[in-house]
Amino acid sequence: MNDDFFSKLEEETRERLTNPVQETFIERKKREYAINPDVDYPDPEYVIEIGGTPTLPKGNLIALSAKWKNGKTFLCDVLTAVFLGSERFAGCRTLVSQGKVSFYDTEQAETDTSRIRKVIDAMTPEGRHHDYDVYCLRPLNIDRTSEDSDEITRYEFISQTIAYDKPDLVIIDGIADLLYNYNDVIESQRLVNRLAALANEHNCAIVVVMHQNKGLHDKNMKGHLGTMLNQKCSDVFSVEKCGGIFVVRNTISRHQPCGDFVFKLTADGVPEDGKAERQQQLEIKRQDEQAKLREQISICFEDATVALKRSDIITLFKEKLGIGTSKAYDIFNAAVKAGLLSTNDNRHYFMKLT
Repeated sequence: MNDDFFSKLEEETRERLTNPVQETFIERKKREYAINPDVDYPDPEYVIEIGGTPTLPKGNLIALSAKWKNGKTFLCDVLTAVFLGSERFAGCRTLVSQGKVSFYDTEQAETDTSRIRKVIDAMTPEGRHHDYDVYCLRPLNIDRTSEDSDEITRYEFISQTIAYDKPDLVIIDGIADLLYNYNDVIESQRLVNRLAALANEHNCAIVVVMHQNKGLHDKNMKGHLGTMLNQKCSDVFSVEKCGGIFVVRNTISRHQPCGDFVFKLTADGVPEDGKAERQQQLEIKRQDEQAKLREQISICFEDATVALKRSDIITLFKEKLGIGTSKAYDIFNAAVKAGLLSTNDNRHYFMKLT
């Protein structure tokens, strides 16, 4: 706390001694920030719905994460279009009949940012094209570089346009370009806290985009900035490209997480619903896995008519497939679940031929 705070506190404490009726500075602050048990606080106001579950709550930060070139910006386009009334995506709809979106692209040049606008226009009802703005912030600096009163930083531009336009949904693609070092603890904490306060002050949902770590199986967001986002965001979404399908998952939620949804790209590079293609993709994967499972079982069951005890089957799996006990049990349980192994007494199992 600074000296001004303590000076004000001492001054008002002295005033209270001479005038006990007057409310002090700290009493006003306590009343301002204390949760009142007699107040029925409303639920968060959500801006869209996915799979029947409301999501993207106003007054909160939300993070989108993915590997490099795995569809983060396309997902931002999709969320914007859904908010503006697009019906291209199964189970996704807006919860705000008339609202605004502010989309800030911090990474790309103007030519590339202009494509964002074209893609969103292609998905959005024509009557809503005036309800959102897309900004290219690449020309702006992170901090002021001169005393020029006309200079404005990236964060200042975002905060001031939010205050002016009062959007319901804000998208910042990507947040790392608002600071110098996403591994700096102080810098990361300051930025995330400022954005969270901004969302709360203007009652808007602020969606920020952050890269995941480079490791193939490491889905965590990069650096201390990613750690802070995990702690402060109400929701974290991930998007992963599986073949030609983009799979979106709500991996973290303080409220009720929404289900997965999928999209694909048209020949023109415009997102559209990919549910049917994803189901086909998963069925092919299931059939491939079952064929591999049947092959593994066949190696152990030389005579399909002979029933074996589970312990003997596990031993055969380990010996003939060269695997450990845990993996052998995984194969056994998967085979039973898939109906490839049958039993009449829950003790002896035989291979089902068809």
